[in-house]
Amino acid sequence: MSAYQVRYTSRARQDLRKLPLDLAQKSITKIDEIKADPYQFIKKLKASNPNHPVYSLRIRRDVRALLSIHDAVLIIHVLEI
Repeated sequence: MSAYQVRYTSRARQDLRKLPLDLAQKSITKIDEIKADPYQFIKKLKASNPNHPVYSLRIRRDVRALLSIHDAVLIIHVLEI
């Protein structure tokens, strides 16, 4: 299976800039690590739209990345951190 591409929304890039450097780097590393099989590491948010579900990836105990995954084109969109 091919790895997914990761694309960051402008909001996610803005969120990364606000984080301390070490936490921003950890977030990017953690997101890159799940590209091969993202569903193994994420949780689907219950309140998300069933047609366009949103998932949560735990970066640290108090930090989460919100993701949208498009299987047809193998893309992970990072919505917010």
